[in-house]
Amino acid sequence: MSIVVRRTGQALRAADSKHNRHAVDVVLGHLGEIGPAVAALRRESSRLAEWGEELARVRLRGGSVFAAGSDGSAHEAQRFATELAAHDANDGSPGDGAVFKAISVNKEAGSGADGSISGQIPQLVRRGDIVVLLAAKGITDDLRDAAAAAKSAGARVWALTGKESKDLAQAVNEAICIDTDPPHAEEAHLVAVLALCECFDEAMREIRAR
Repeated sequence: MSIVVRRTGQALRAADSKHNRHAVDVVLGHLGEIGPAVAALRRESSRLAEWGEELARVRLRGGSVFAAGSDGSAHEAQRFATELAAHDANDGSPGDGAVFKAISVNKEAGSGADGSISGQIPQLVRRGDIVVLLAAKGITDDLRDAAAAAKSAGARVWALTGKESKDLAQAVNEAICIDTDPPHAEEAHLVAVLALCECFDEAMREIRAR
């Protein structure tokens, strides 16, 4: 009886080992696939640093930053706004100005035209603000209209795009394109917005140290 149990255990361990090898292969395959996306971000490192500096300048003059995304990219837009607000190092020191406003603009379902992103932008954005648009999968008319509305309001508009949404660059002031499929572009966008928050932190420290 002990022999049967031992053999069964060995068979189970062999099956587990085979499953684990397959799982590891899946992980390694995924990491290999996002390589081009990471390489694209490396090429745009200077631009991200410049954007971080501009965010700091906007914050210190009392401006606001808005983020919006189409489809799944709305989650990255929300994360960016949340992280940027959390990274604001306002300690009440003189000259810091009002609390930094970093706001995610989401489409409000069931609200009609006014619930669209482009419909909300004119009510929120002011001259000198920054609007960041994210689109990893595709470009909606609402996002294009939001870019136009923000520029008309005097805001500066940036975009993070993917292979299927790179035409959005034509509607904004500056864009970073991750020229790969939507899932990996979306992952790269999350890395980009987190890096942008770090650049914002560094720029704020440098400005305050002057």
